Amino acid sequence: MEPTADDLDGYDNATVYEDGTVVRVSIRRTDDDAYPSGWRYTLHYGALSAGPETLDDGTIRRYDNSHEDTKSHELHVAPDPEPKFVEFPGIKELYERFWDEIPKPRFGPSNDNGDIHD
Repeated sequence: MEPTADDLDGYDNATVYEDGTVVRVSIRRTDDDAYPSGWRYTLHYGALSAGPETLDDGTIRRYDNSHEDTKSHELHVAPDPEPKFVEFPGIKELYERFWDEIPKPRFGPSNDNGDIHD
């Protein structure tokens, strides 16, 4: 069952995999003016150690809105250091897109059993 926006509100998990990669998901509703969408989120897939296939912080692929009020919603994709600006389709839709774009098994609030590994 796919999670609803209500299920995603307050969801926070990081799972480390045996291959040295990590998926971090942090989502919460907010009424902070810095987040006009009403959401503050990071959907991160990366490596524990930065390398040639990652950005300097280990990112392989990340959606975030840490600068939403000034820069909008961003997609960071290694090896390009410049983020792409993306339309925000809604938190549920963006969450689903993220999982469709990374090569790791999906976890989330409706099917979380704690940390999982491949």
